[in-house]
Formats: sequence, C-alpha cells, structure tokens
Amino acid sequence: GLAGHLKEMLVASGCSASIDIAAIPTLPGATDVIADGIESSLAPANRQAYVDLLDEPDAWSEAELALLADPQTAGGLLAAVPADQADACVERLQSQGDEAARIVGTVEPMRRAFPSLYRA
Repeated sequence: GLAGHLKEMLVASGCSASIDIAAIPTLPGATDVIADGIESSLAPANRQAYVDLLDEPDAWSEAELALLADPQTAGGLLAAVPADQADACVERLQSQGDEAARIVGTVEPMRRAFPSLYRA
C-alpha cells in the first residue's frame, strides 16, 4: 500500500512526511467496501509494515489506516518530486490522461529518531 512504499522512501532518505488523507484518490466504492470491513488479503501485512511509522496512530480512523494499507494505493503510483515542480508534474500527468494524479503530502526533515508519517 501507499504507506508501505512511502516508508521505504522515507527510510532511504532519512525524512518524515505529512499526508493529506483526503487527497488520496480512491476507486469508486472503495470507501464503502472499507467501511464494511472488507479488505484484501495483503492489507493486514501492509498495515503491520507501516504501523510504527505513524507519529500519532490515534489521529487516524480505521478507514484511513485501511486506505493507507490497501494494495491498490501502491508502487508506481507514488513519486517524490521537488516541491517547486510538484504542481507542474501533476498538471503534466493529468494532461497525459492520469486524471487521478494528486499531491497527497509533503516530505519533510526527519522529526524524530526514525522516519515518521504525520497527518496533514
């Protein structure tokens, strides 16, 4: 899921990140499925892989945590771009057909002894 891939990037760079959970694009019906407690077979392992990354776990709802762990928010869907180029990058992706391209957060200097994920 997105959080697992983000964790790999943060560990490699020695940074933290703030995520705007509302900005993460979801497939139609995904939040309904999550609300019904349905998740992929990979979601529990994905969630376990990033739970230590959360600075304030109680600040996230169960549905938000499920969305961060969902394998559909994965891999090549996440890229780090310099802040001064982010808007242009999203515009270019959208103009090339990726209408779901979004800025979902910011990478920041590490805030504690290891990389962490904050709610924006």
